Amino acid sequence: MGESLKIAKAWVEACDQGEIEAALELCDPRVELVEAQELPGPVTATGIDAVRRYLERFQKHWSEGHWEAEEFREAGDKVFLRARLRLVGRHSGIEVDRQWIYVFTVRDGKLLRQVGFDDEAEGLGAAGLADRPT
Repeated sequence: MGESLKIAKAWVEACDQGEIEAALELCDPRVELVEAQELPGPVTATGIDAVRRYLERFQKHWSEGHWEAEEFREAGDKVFLRARLRLVGRHSGIEVDRQWIYVFTVRDGKLLRQVGFDDEAEGLGAAGLADRPT
């Protein structure tokens, strides 16, 4: 397992555990989180403070939330993740269970970027894996 995959898995685990500070320690100061454009009002958070606010807001609105990884694939400094995102609304109790694609970019041992995608082919292309067999 390469460094990029280790960092991406550690990020997912820290987020799943609600450990915001542990998650942020994995991030480059210029970190950028980009939600999938298919979401209503997709958010982009840039920088440690913005990502902290994003994660805190996420915990405020969801009582439960975790990724169920279906596939991780590493390609140099990029990591492709196909996962089910399972959430429970803190006040509404609404349950969300949906597959999303994420591409992480790791530089110098730190998470630099996370981008969400609705389309697997688009995510594979962004990770540089479009023409590589599984």
